[in-house]
Amino acid sequence: MPGSPNVRKGIIRSNDLLQVLREDVDAAYSILEGDRNSQYLRRCAVRAVFSYIEAMIECIKIEVRSSIRLQQYTGVLTDKELETLGSTSIFAVRNSKFLPLDQNIKKTFKLASKVWGLKFKLATDGEDFRDFLAAKSARNRLTHPKTFYDVEVTDGDMHCHSISGVWVEHEFQRLFKTRIESLLEGLPVEERRAFHEQTFE
Repeated sequence: MPGSPNVRKGIIRSNDLLQVLREDVDAAYSILEGDRNSQYLRRCAVRAVFSYIEAMIECIKIEVRSSIRLQQYTGVLTDKELETLGSTSIFAVRNSKFLPLDQNIKKTFKLASKVWGLKFKLATDGEDFRDFLAAKSARNRLTHPKTFYDVEVTDGDMHCHSISGVWVEHEFQRLFKTRIESLLEGLPVEERRAFHEQTFE
């Protein structure tokens, strides 16, 4: 119908987005089990992993923007932080500034920690993060190929891609667990106890 608003455009459905992309990762690896040497199936798994990773980063930004719009954060963000976050307006179409994936992850987690007032530090000093950097480089070659070897996914690449998905998911869950614990600290003891009983019973 002419003139009807596109309702779907404004609805993000973060939980559904993450769930369907996680299911894609699981399906890609399950299918790959049937033919571990298939380069096509390996490339499918890589694309699924990185779609999931990028969605997790965007979902953090969505929640941070929401906190700012709801005036749950009264501090001041720097121009660089605003570039990372993108517009906080519901109606704006401007996207956040393009950042290399490793910088985007670091800046997004740091920004979330600042806005939510958390004592959280992204774990970037271990082997998992080094594997992530290796996987990111391999993914970049795969998505911008210049030679045949750029689209070849080695066993070592697959190891790094698998570790990357697990690492980002773990840090994502750790961030939101820290946020929930921080929110609970502001509740009366009885309400906090009721929350724990309802959640973990």
